[in-house]
Amino acid sequence: MHSSHAKEFPLNKAQLEAVNSLEGPVLVVAGAGTGKTRVIEYRVLNLIQHNVEPERILLLTFTRKAARQMIDRASRHNINCQKVDGGTFHSFAYRLIQKYHKKLGFSEVFSFIDEADAEEALGLLSTQLGFRDSPPGGGRKERFPKKDTLRSILSMSFNRSEKIVDIIQKEYPQFLEVYHDIEELKDAYIKYKLERRLIDYDDMLLYLKILLEDEFIREDLSRKYQYIMVDEFQDTNKLQGEIVYLLGKSHGNILAVGDDTQSIYSFRGAYYKNMFDFPKRFPRTKIIKLEENYRSYQPILDLANAVIEEEAHKYTKVLHAVREGGEKPKLSFFKDAHDEAGWVARKIRELYNEGAALNKISVLYRSNHLSLPLQMELAKLNIPFVVYGGIRFIETAHVKDVLAFLRITHNFRDELSWHRILSLLEGVGPKTAGKIVNELAKGQGVIFEMADFKQKKFFGELTRLLNLIRLLGGEGKDVSEMLDKALDFYYPLMKDKFDDYQKRADDLKALLEVSAEYSNLSEFLADFVALEPPQRSVSEINPHAKHDELPLVLSTIHSAKGLEWDTVFVIALSDGCLPVTYALDDDEAIEEECRLLYVAVTRAKNNLYLSMHNEGFNSGISSFNKVSRFLNTKNVLAKIDSDFSRLVPENDWQSDSDEDSYDINKPYHTKSSLYRRLRSF
Repeated sequence: MHSSHAKEFPLNKAQLEAVNSLEGPVLVVAGAGTGKTRVIEYRVLNLIQHNVEPERILLLTFTRKAARQMIDRASRHNINCQKVDGGTFHSFAYRLIQKYHKKLGFSEVFSFIDEADAEEALGLLSTQLGFRDSPPGGGRKERFPKKDTLRSILSMSFNRSEKIVDIIQKEYPQFLEVYHDIEELKDAYIKYKLERRLIDYDDMLLYLKILLEDEFIREDLSRKYQYIMVDEFQDTNKLQGEIVYLLGKSHGNILAVGDDTQSIYSFRGAYYKNMFDFPKRFPRTKIIKLEENYRSYQPILDLANAVIEEEAHKYTKVLHAVREGGEKPKLSFFKDAHDEAGWVARKIRELYNEGAALNKISVLYRSNHLSLPLQMELAKLNIPFVVYGGIRFIETAHVKDVLAFLRITHNFRDELSWHRILSLLEGVGPKTAGKIVNELAKGQGVIFEMADFKQKKFFGELTRLLNLIRLLGGEGKDVSEMLDKALDFYYPLMKDKFDDYQKRADDLKALLEVSAEYSNLSEFLADFVALEPPQRSVSEINPHAKHDELPLVLSTIHSAKGLEWDTVFVIALSDGCLPVTYALDDDEAIEEECRLLYVAVTRAKNNLYLSMHNEGFNSGISSFNKVSRFLNTKNVLAKIDSDFSRLVPENDWQSDSDEDSYDINKPYHTKSSLYRRLRSF
């Protein structure tokens, strides 16, 4: 229908080819920073300039904001672009379900329910089915997931196309004994929704697919939407991949844009193999690679290219910088997390003093607990920061719980902390906690003779708690020893309080690691208090700073995707942190971890600093880290500026001695070298 002749657009050769490929299936493999948004913007414009009615164009994205941004940008060139139909998969599904609801067997009256309503329904059904009742004859019934966890399990099963039992095995193994009940609950929930004509968020995609399987509806949509574009295709799940195929099945005029090497959301159900299935579903697919990068200097891209080269299953592409200049990324090694965090914080202050804006700097890491030492160091230097991908460490419930034990040890009359830890005991509500606190204030913890409490179920646990507080307040204990004893008491309570307690345990390990740096409890608690107040203004660091300047960004790599900064620090680059420990026995998980590092590296525009620390802390025992396997190859190390003399060899550790002369009184081995040597026997 339309010719594919060149247009006068401000695009490079590969972008222009994608913009002018209007007919048939097209897969655009867009590397990081290569301008995929411009491709969609100008392709929308080009279609309209070829007299395609804007209402015949459908743009599917993952956020409404992204769809609006692309359409608004195209509209600057031609106002008709505003009429293009753009939105998320779910908003598109919502409209079609409303239009074709009778085909699904729904009458005029049906309702969409939000996540909160879905959780309430699951909670109600689990009670009705008796999954929360005590077994006949007494005793403790197997613990059943909370309603938000049930919703999460069912949603994961749907979005990942996995069985309930497989989800529980991976994410919530403590509930394996009740997986049959959860499967029964899933069936009951489906019936519950059908009987009441309810549709939840996950149902939308399923109903959309069911509608598209109807040939009449599919042909009707093909006539309406003659040109389809899909953004971030690597993040679609299996069901969305099938929906895309059904939408383009009749005319084949479908363009998908994505980057398989930036697929990092498998935990949400993203199925990066959709990128490789697309040419199989559409055999005439034209594959166009975008490799000209407009974001980063070439040395940063050289590292990114080397990191991703190890990927087994990928569309091979090599990123080339449009911008000239730049220095090699720097890799630094530190003794422990405290040293690493201190250096990063001081380096950020140095960059700021040299004129760098804080909001142009970010620190990235694999998991939130890895940022705790840095948060504390930044607070000491009065450097304001915002945390992406989670709330501030100190604001998490489990960290507040544990710190409450230490706060009471420091100040027995800390009423708020008493209320917090007393509420952890089964059978202690706000009123009872208030009574106990009042009695504690009178008797300094002596409540054993009081009849009001002695007959209560919780009296035994309360006695243990008071004994613990006395023990923590004993002479000669350092902070990590006190915290370790508090954690022994807290872990069983945490298991009852949080369904995802295993993930939260990493935070508490990080807390224990940080505590090892302190010999004084008041100093430890004071540093945590420094993390709690609302963010300080930049003017407190420098009175001449602009009022509208934003703070430094601390972010998980997952939350940083799609963003960019002038300077990026990537910390904790050791095996067990990136890649995470639980990925080590899964080849596909390891590949995704590698893609995470690729995403982190490609966020940097001008400067990239990589770091790791050698000594770790695991279950109270000192351990020794190895540099991330994704960095520890000759090809990758050649792209990094590093003090290689400090790089730990694969089979030995460096001696503390840097001199050639032999001194019998000078230790030859470090703790780490002895550890490695002893393990070799």
